[in-house]
Amino acid sequence: MEKNWLDHCATKEQLRQFDEEGYLVVEDALSPEEVQTMTEAIDRIDACEREAKDLKPEQTMTKFRTIVEDDSFLELLDNAKTFPLVWDILGWNVQHYISHLIVYPPEPEGAEVQLGGWHQDGGRPVREMERPHPRLSYKTSFWFSDTRVANSGAMRIVPGSHKFDEKPSQEMLDNPLHVEVAPGTAVLFDRRMWHARGFNTSSVTRKVIFIGYSYRWLRGLDYNNMPEEVLAKCDPIRRQLLGDGVDIKGWWQPTDADVPLKTWIKEHRGEEYLLDVSPL
Repeated sequence: MEKNWLDHCATKEQLRQFDEEGYLVVEDALSPEEVQTMTEAIDRIDACEREAKDLKPEQTMTKFRTIVEDDSFLELLDNAKTFPLVWDILGWNVQHYISHLIVYPPEPEGAEVQLGGWHQDGGRPVREMERPHPRLSYKTSFWFSDTRVANSGAMRIVPGSHKFDEKPSQEMLDNPLHVEVAPGTAVLFDRRMWHARGFNTSSVTRKVIFIGYSYRWLRGLDYNNMPEEVLAKCDPIRRQLLGDGVDIKGWWQPTDADVPLKTWIKEHRGEEYLLDVSPL
């Protein structure tokens, strides 16, 4: 369970930016070797899904529950540079709730540029909760293609819009921030923030995996129970992240046995970091 997490805990500036702007960029979250290994897995999954779903080469492939598709993806759960930000933003009572792979090839030559698709993540809570929504979760996107290449589908966001009562104005949507990053970069974003996929007219295939984190009292979005053979590969903290627990009440009233991350933080950082408030 030792992954140099203490070297990458959130700074006050990072917490301020995430709270006020709704996103963070973590460069070199993955090593070149990890990028290569996971890209090979992504290409394998992409080929299998395209054959199974009869997708054309130019069509976008999306795959939920990606975390179980290759052991290398388990490393994304508690990545040394991004996982410490999870507990500093959401606290210790956290879980992984979604993993989502998108492979977006270049559009066919002459395709009409379409730049809509603005949305907030979250499904029914977006419609059923009062506004502005509370922070229930966020996602870390790990990038395996270079979105610094012009028109290669970089993520578009409206910073600060996670605190809006309504959809951003058309002027804001017409002038978004394009999050252009190198392979191996991680981008954290509040699921309430309005965002959209860029249009890909480059020669680069856009490849990204989203790993979502939420409070443990929410249900997983793309799983109910992780297979025991997956949990058996994991240490106690990964098992917590994958939805494991020792008592049914532990999702609402966790004991230390339900949340080994809490004990780890107490032992390595101190009891003050267990307070139910942000260290900001």
